[in-house]
Amino acid sequence: MVTLEEAKTVSKEIVRRFQPVSITVFGSVARTGSGNDLDIMVVVDETRSAPGEVSNALQSHLSHWYRRFPIEPFVVGQAAARRHLKKGSPFLDTILDEGVLIYMQNAIEEWNNNAAEDLAMARYLYNGDYFRGACYHAQQAVEKTLKARLLSKGWQLEKIHNIRRLNALCEEYQCTLNIPDEDISFLDSIYRSRYPAETGLLPQGEPEKDDALHAILCAENVVGK
Repeated sequence: MVTLEEAKTVSKEIVRRFQPVSITVFGSVARTGSGNDLDIMVVVDETRSAPGEVSNALQSHLSHWYRRFPIEPFVVGQAAARRHLKKGSPFLDTILDEGVLIYMQNAIEEWNNNAAEDLAMARYLYNGDYFRGACYHAQQAVEKTLKARLLSKGWQLEKIHNIRRLNALCEEYQCTLNIPDEDISFLDSIYRSRYPAETGLLPQGEPEKDDALHAILCAENVVGK
């Protein structure tokens, strides 16, 4: 049997040796935390390392792990992965949706950049009177900023969208941003009601200009810290 913790240890060895772009565990280990074998996707920069060469090298580099449990590495170039995703790859879509991201190169910088982009998008949509979109992107800016702060403290990335939960984790990791409780509730109401089947983006109905401005101010208070 192989556990998710063992998968993380294997991933650290891969990072030290091959400097991949990202590593994602998928299959039974990702779904339940343990399994009979380790399915792992390793994305590499093909301008630096050929995927085939990395795949072959993994077998010798991880030989001591292969003696403990089967490892099924799927090595793909970053550019190739992007092409397949754009064309529609059910296999890659499943890995990204159900897998557990163990490592991402420059993760903190990427999350912070995405947060800043979401905040800029929120302002742009607000100026165009697209208040629903402005609210959503403002919430995303806060979520991604909190995740960047947590990652900087050694947190293992989880698929969490709840701002209250992320803020509690920040307190646990001593990187709290002191978000007012009413702002947390407001931002979580945005994410919970993000689909058209709900009664608007907020529980009380469609967001108005004041709601969008409130969301942007919340995001500015967090992203700017």
